[in-house]
Amino acid sequence: MNTSFVTRLIIAAVGSSSLLLSAPAFAEDMKAEDMVRALKAAPVKRITRSIGAPKVDKERVKSRGLVIEVAKKKVEHQTHEDRKEITKIIKKYKLPTIDLTIYFEYNSAEISPASISTMIKLGRALSDKELKEGTFLVAGHTDAKGSDQYNLTLSQRRAKAVKHFLMENFAIKHGKLVAVGYGEEELKDFHNPHSGENRRVQVTNLTH
Repeated sequence: MNTSFVTRLIIAAVGSSSLLLSAPAFAEDMKAEDMVRALKAAPVKRITRSIGAPKVDKERVKSRGLVIEVAKKKVEHQTHEDRKEITKIIKKYKLPTIDLTIYFEYNSAEISPASISTMIKLGRALSDKELKEGTFLVAGHTDAKGSDQYNLTLSQRRAKAVKHFLMENFAIKHGKLVAVGYGEEELKDFHNPHSGENRRVQVTNLTH
């Protein structure tokens, strides 16, 4: 999908609600303001000394530095260890995360027109004053159909496509979005590896 087509869709959506109302219903059919609330970071708790002023949790600061280092890498150069470490950080600090169903063309990283309304709402949410200073993970996930390497490469391309859409259409800076493709490494439903539930885009607030 070319940028001019996407831009025309966004202009139409801003000027009229008809595009958003005519889009298919999603399991995660959230409004932009719902996404903002779900992705807002909780205040950072400080470790207090028995005597004296509070001090910063150095381990937490170090973990943020690791994520920034991954962000500097091209998505194709991110390693399995990089992805595992990011997942560990997200779980350890219970970082705010939402799952979105973003449809792509078959075997492609081209975002389907059916998902443009969801992308618009995500762009508005990340541009909101509550979130615009944050750094966010855009993680692509697949089901277990196909080879491991094929799924990994496809998820990387799709994560990049979502990132580029947000940068181009909502002026979100490159460094504010970390695109990571997980392939089938982080199945949402491990008991049903081929389930469509596993095909998703996760957005996580990494500002901690």
